[in-house]
Amino acid sequence: MSDYAKYTKQVNMVLDYINAHINEDLDIKSLAQNTYLSTYHFHRIFTAAMGKSLAKYVMRRRLELATIQLRNDVEKPIMNIAFECGFNSVNVFCRNFKKHFGMTAEAYRSKWLQENSKKRTLEHIMSPQSRSYSHYFCTQKTFKIGGINMNCSFEIKRLDAIHVVYCRHYGAYSNMQQAFEKLMRWAYSKGLVTMHDSRLISIYHNNPSVTEEGKLISDACLVVKEPMKTDGEISSYTIPAGQYAVGKFEITWDEIHHAWECMFHLIDEYGSKCCGLAFEIYMNNPEEHPDKKLTVDICVPVISKCNI
Repeated sequence: MSDYAKYTKQVNMVLDYINAHINEDLDIKSLAQNTYLSTYHFHRIFTAAMGKSLAKYVMRRRLELATIQLRNDVEKPIMNIAFECGFNSVNVFCRNFKKHFGMTAEAYRSKWLQENSKKRTLEHIMSPQSRSYSHYFCTQKTFKIGGINMNCSFEIKRLDAIHVVYCRHYGAYSNMQQAFEKLMRWAYSKGLVTMHDSRLISIYHNNPSVTEEGKLISDACLVVKEPMKTDGEISSYTIPAGQYAVGKFEITWDEIHHAWECMFHLIDEYGSKCCGLAFEIYMNNPEEHPDKKLTVDICVPVISKCNI
């Protein structure tokens, strides 16, 4: 195994650990021990791979997560958001938030609320017969975006854990194809790909409206039956079981950003909020569809705002 491949795997392991423990103390010594590297060597490898030190990366991720809470929970005190995102001091949070975004957290929330109130591009179409309590369990919805009607089957339900192997991609989400190609070459060599049972997933780590395009992180994934050892640039993890908002769409690739609009509109309508990494499960090969459409499940981990 080349040094590059070895360190790619170790950096991936650390990034996955950070995502799962972002609100905990993440000191470089403990993380270095998890990779079996010295603190000095780990610092060099991580900084070279990510373009910034561990401390700066963790700070950026915590601030990005704070923006999600500022949008989702407009009544939640800034102090609570700071602590839930891993800051042990409100002053440290406020100082770094202003430095990173150029405005205070309060100003960011006010700006977002003002801009969001002006957006009327999403028209929710629901027949009078469906306006009952029962439609909040599982329902067919239609949205009109830019003159296009988009159908969605939406429900909030529990999903079992999903084991995946993945190749990590850095940069624009629209450019993940190379990561999928690397993943599939590796998977074919291991005999993991079958014609009918294989499922591909895209997992997204960042909100592209907050994170710079060049710093976006996503994972091109293949579902596997159980956790397995990997090598080279391929790593593995388990998408946790839990409560998810699941939207089923049949769309073209150009319409997928509209599908995400629909999802977050519905999540908010149902009184829920995102609480983890969202992903897409691809259910077909668009080339085999008569209209070249993609059948995709968009899955977003959620909790009720009433439970916060």
